[in-house]
Amino acid sequence: MITLEEITHKNIYAVLALSVSETQQAYYPQSNSHSIAEGMFPADNDPVWMRAICEYGNPVGFMMTSEIPEQGEYFLWRMMIDQHSQGRGVGVQAMNLLIKRVINNGNPQALSLSHLKNNLAAGRFYSSLGFAYTGEALGQDDLIMKLTFDQGQ
Repeated sequence: MITLEEITHKNIYAVLALSVSETQQAYYPQSNSHSIAEGMFPADNDPVWMRAICEYGNPVGFMMTSEIPEQGEYFLWRMMIDQHSQGRGVGVQAMNLLIKRVINNGNPQALSLSHLKNNLAAGRFYSSLGFAYTGEALGQDDLIMKLTFDQGQ
C-alpha cells in the first residue's frame, strides 16, 4: 500500500538515504536533502508541500510540489522513487494520490511539471498519466508538461 506521509523526525533519515541509480543521476541530479532544503526556502515564496512516498509505512520515495491553491495551480518540483523500489508501480500510485489530492483541494485548474529534455522515460511515464507537453520550456533543459482538470470533476 502506497501513502504520501509528512516528513518528520521519525522518517527524515530514511528519506535522505533514498537514491536513484547511478545511471539515473544524470536525469535526477538533486538529492532529497538538496530538494528539502530548497523547499524550506523557496525562491518564489509559493507554499511548498513535501511528502515521503511510503510503502507500508516505509519511505521509498520523495515528492515535492509548489502550490497556489486559490488559483488552482500546482507544480510538481520533484518526484523520485528509490532505485530499489522502481518498476513495481510505486510511482504511478504516488502520482495518482497526488492527482486525487489536487482534485480534492478544490478549484483544481492544472498540475504542471517539468523533466529534462533527454529523459524520454519520464516523458512517457507522465504521458501515461494524462500529462501533455505544453510546448514551453523551463530554462534550456526542461520540458513542461501539464495535466488540466475538467471543472466538472
